[in-house]
Amino acid sequence: MYFKLEQMTMDMGDTPVENIFLNDYMPQADGNFVKIYLLGYKFAKESGGLKSFDFNVIADLLGLIESDLLRAWDYWEKVGVIKKEYQEDGSFNIIFLSLKQLYIENIYAAKNTENKEVDRNEILDDKKIANLLSIADYYMRGRLSIAQKQDIASWRDTYNMPTEIIEEAFWYSTERMKKDSIQYVEAVVRNWSERNIRTREDIERSYIEHDKNYYRFMKVKDAIGISNKAFNHTDFDTVNYWFDELNFSMDLVMAACKRCININNPNLGYVDKILKSWHEKGIEKLEDIEDKDRKTRNYRKTKFHNFKQQTDDLTEEDLEELAKKKRDAFFKKLR
Repeated sequence: MYFKLEQMTMDMGDTPVENIFLNDYMPQADGNFVKIYLLGYKFAKESGGLKSFDFNVIADLLGLIESDLLRAWDYWEKVGVIKKEYQEDGSFNIIFLSLKQLYIENIYAAKNTENKEVDRNEILDDKKIANLLSIADYYMRGRLSIAQKQDIASWRDTYNMPTEIIEEAFWYSTERMKKDSIQYVEAVVRNWSERNIRTREDIERSYIEHDKNYYRFMKVKDAIGISNKAFNHTDFDTVNYWFDELNFSMDLVMAACKRCININNPNLGYVDKILKSWHEKGIEKLEDIEDKDRKTRNYRKTKFHNFKQQTDDLTEEDLEELAKKKRDAFFKKLR
């Protein structure tokens, strides 16, 4: 006699996924990257991991191409949740790292390196930290507790992150992504730290890769000189309308922005009028702008020179008589 479980003909099993992945890594990742990670993770869980699996099979299952998978694994390796194990033939295996273990080693341990409680006044003595907490409180709509502020103040050392970049993380999380969660903001900071993003230039490169619309918006604001202006969704949509609907290139948009240099109040509305005018005139490249300006100048010059004055057909005697009449009228008025 023996006991035996019947094997199911359909896959009705479960694949447990760590909440750290769902909370901290998934929200910021490309949707296809998430699907690739989860399907690969499922295969890794089956029978202790597959020894060999063709990337093309996963690509076919998800309706993607192999290059999508390669980009996805590059991304997940960069953020630190997998590592590639290369073989002699140049191929590689995917090792899914334990996120709980990573948290314990890199985050929990770092937070507990100091056993003393942080004094609130000591935190506020640092002007950069005090400014960061003020900005964080603004973006979180004044709902931060003292404990949360102390936690935020620790991020600079925990993640080796400049305060101005943490401020950017608050802006991006609350205004762009509409996430008013401290945990979400910390996940953004942690993600940037793991990807060695610590300057505004690093952030810009990241936006180019992962958030094209936001990159365009920030590029335009910097060009106009209003980068410190609060985020406005109407402005955001206006800027991306120039690219997506009017099909302008970044070069043309930057050329329009340069025309704000000599006005008292640089603003997006001014640039919007310029670009809509260019669109109506069929301007599609920088050379078209120069062409149009030259034709406009020539038209005005020609119009000026072709202007016919009333005195053009008068003789010298007629002009003298006209001048005499004006003088007489002037003296009569004086008397």
